[in-house]
Amino acid sequence: MSKDISKAQLPLSGASDPVSIDPDVDGFREAMRRAVTGVTIITTYHEGRPWGMTVSAFAPVCMKPPTLLVCVNEATVTAEHIQRDRRFCVNLLSERQIAVSQLCSRGNAPKFIDEAFLERTALPGGVIMPVLRESIASFECRAATITTSGTHLIVIGAIEATIASPTLEPLLYGQGRYLQGVDIEPAFEGAGS
Repeated sequence: MSKDISKAQLPLSGASDPVSIDPDVDGFREAMRRAVTGVTIITTYHEGRPWGMTVSAFAPVCMKPPTLLVCVNEATVTAEHIQRDRRFCVNLLSERQIAVSQLCSRGNAPKFIDEAFLERTALPGGVIMPVLRESIASFECRAATITTSGTHLIVIGAIEATIASPTLEPLLYGQGRYLQGVDIEPAFEGAGS
């Protein structure tokens, strides 16, 4: 006999009761803090020097052709560069990059990353945007489409180069702090036997 669970609450063991949050700006911000994501920095050049900005909105779009999207506050130096130059690099950070993440997430402050990027001679030919040292992956992109939603640009990036490091662990962020990932899959492999 199956039980109708459509109206039942199914809390996880130890989970607290759901809390209603108003759908205003502060409520949305509070709810989004609960999402755990990888940390991403967009890099460009500003005044001839490597410049970075931490962003929270990054996603792959499709594999054929390789495409991704990022959202950037349109009032930032980074947004100005992307609109003008139509080129940028998306860097997915490793656990070793907390300091550069903090530098690039400061509001209304210089975000020059002179000491944190790879020299061009260490990169594959044709890569021209700054690539952060010790990232788990970096994607050099050409802005294929730029549109606006509210205060942000939504930038669809055609990936022109990919640089990846298979041995580094990702830097995670959620609930207002940096986090480490834990492999929980082995705990479930033996659970069914």
